[in-house]
Amino acid sequence: MKILLITGLFAAPMVKEAVNNISDKEFKIDVKVLNYPIASLMTTKYIAENLKGISKNDYDYIIIPGLSIGDASVIESVTGIPTYKGTEDAYNIPVLLKALKEGIKLSKTEPADKLLRISREEEINSILSNLEKEGEYAFEINGVKIPMIPPPFRVFLEVDVNNYNIDDVEEIKKNVDVVVVGFPAGHDDLDDLRRHMRKFIDLGLPVGIDSASNRELIEGVNLGASFVFNLNELNIDKLEGIRKQAAFIVAPFTTENKLEVTTNLIKKAKEKGYEKIIGDVILSPPLVGLTQSIMDYYILKKNFPEVPMLMGFLNVTELIDADSVGINAILTSIAAELGVSCILTMERDKTRNSTYEIKKASQMISLALKMRRFPKDLGIDLLILKDKKYYDGEVRPEGEVIEVKDQVSMERDKAGYAVIFKEKDKVGVVWRGKRKLTIVGKDGLSVGRRLIKEVCEISPQHALYIGYELSKAEIASALRKTYIQDKPLFKRIANEDSNS
Repeated sequence: MKILLITGLFAAPMVKEAVNNISDKEFKIDVKVLNYPIASLMTTKYIAENLKGISKNDYDYIIIPGLSIGDASVIESVTGIPTYKGTEDAYNIPVLLKALKEGIKLSKTEPADKLLRISREEEINSILSNLEKEGEYAFEINGVKIPMIPPPFRVFLEVDVNNYNIDDVEEIKKNVDVVVVGFPAGHDDLDDLRRHMRKFIDLGLPVGIDSASNRELIEGVNLGASFVFNLNELNIDKLEGIRKQAAFIVAPFTTENKLEVTTNLIKKAKEKGYEKIIGDVILSPPLVGLTQSIMDYYILKKNFPEVPMLMGFLNVTELIDADSVGINAILTSIAAELGVSCILTMERDKTRNSTYEIKKASQMISLALKMRRFPKDLGIDLLILKDKKYYDGEVRPEGEVIEVKDQVSMERDKAGYAVIFKEKDKVGVVWRGKRKLTIVGKDGLSVGRRLIKEVCEISPQHALYIGYELSKAEIASALRKTYIQDKPLFKRIANEDSNS
């Protein structure tokens, strides 16, 4: 069976690798690389134009990229060779060829993935697992392998000892590789340090310590901390006693000449025998050196390719009033280009969910790097509040059309009134009438239905209002937003003056 596979410049190495791994002698496969960077942006018309010289006797089938634009019939009419769309990813070419051999009819308009029932989730998990196995690692400590460059990435979560809930950390630990216990400036209480450190060590996660006190850093390492934040110009001579017991994030204390200071610190740390070091020039906030600090990371990695790098996102996510999800995604892609494999974040107020966002972003960027594709259409995304394709939906009006232009107020319900609330991952309603009761659950609709069942005399208008507010509370719970009854959950972008 003679097959011609069509691909673009970026995907060509992966396609050729997939073909080289096919051992079935029945296939004679040629790979034609068209002079087009992204295979998924090719049109079938463009491909047809580039295949005009091919004879219909040369091949039994032509397989084009699964995400290419248009109908493969255009190519078939030019070449006279049966042409079909392949899979979205080169890794599934062997599955595709097996289907052809078994006589399964492929599509000329849709990628073969759905037809062949290729599980995107299984494929993604398999690729991510292989990336962990194939990664280039600088060192390993307490079970944590630190990549020299991504992929893969490592996510560090810093927790403020003055403001944390151990249950919250337990809940998000699946997204975290290392928990960093952070103590405020001026803190130098070893008993307090031991109390906090033991809580986090008991979670079963590798732990780091961040303190300005050398005594606390040493005690933290002796208690089991695997990572020390930070090794700087003030303490590098005072922590030599634990230099072989932990990994050290080498970062400047000063805010001036950060690249030069970090460069000298790394050199000095190596001379003093600090065996496990991670470089960090400190990412600056927006408008006060962000771009320069990104350039510093690039230079530092170029000068020390053997040293893994860490980047803390907090100076950006906390110092701009914008949703963290998009910021974390773009910063992760920047980190990847710079060769930064370790990312530090915190979860508080508007940066809540950051570990989830960075974990997802790091997986998405890792897949994109491996597949040599843009970080889109990979089967994993961070589209939380927006859809990839916007669809308004169309319902044809029936009967009399009544347009409501003004707000319709609700009549007072003599049966009582409801207080709607949100509590972590649950929503609830407190009913205050002849009978007082509280109903709590994860599903707002079910909570509302139970209330109506318990309090039969609630008016229809009031029941509608309660359902509306419970829906808002449930959305706020899912997004970890603040919920206040009768207050809008989101701004209306189309009309910011609107109160709904």
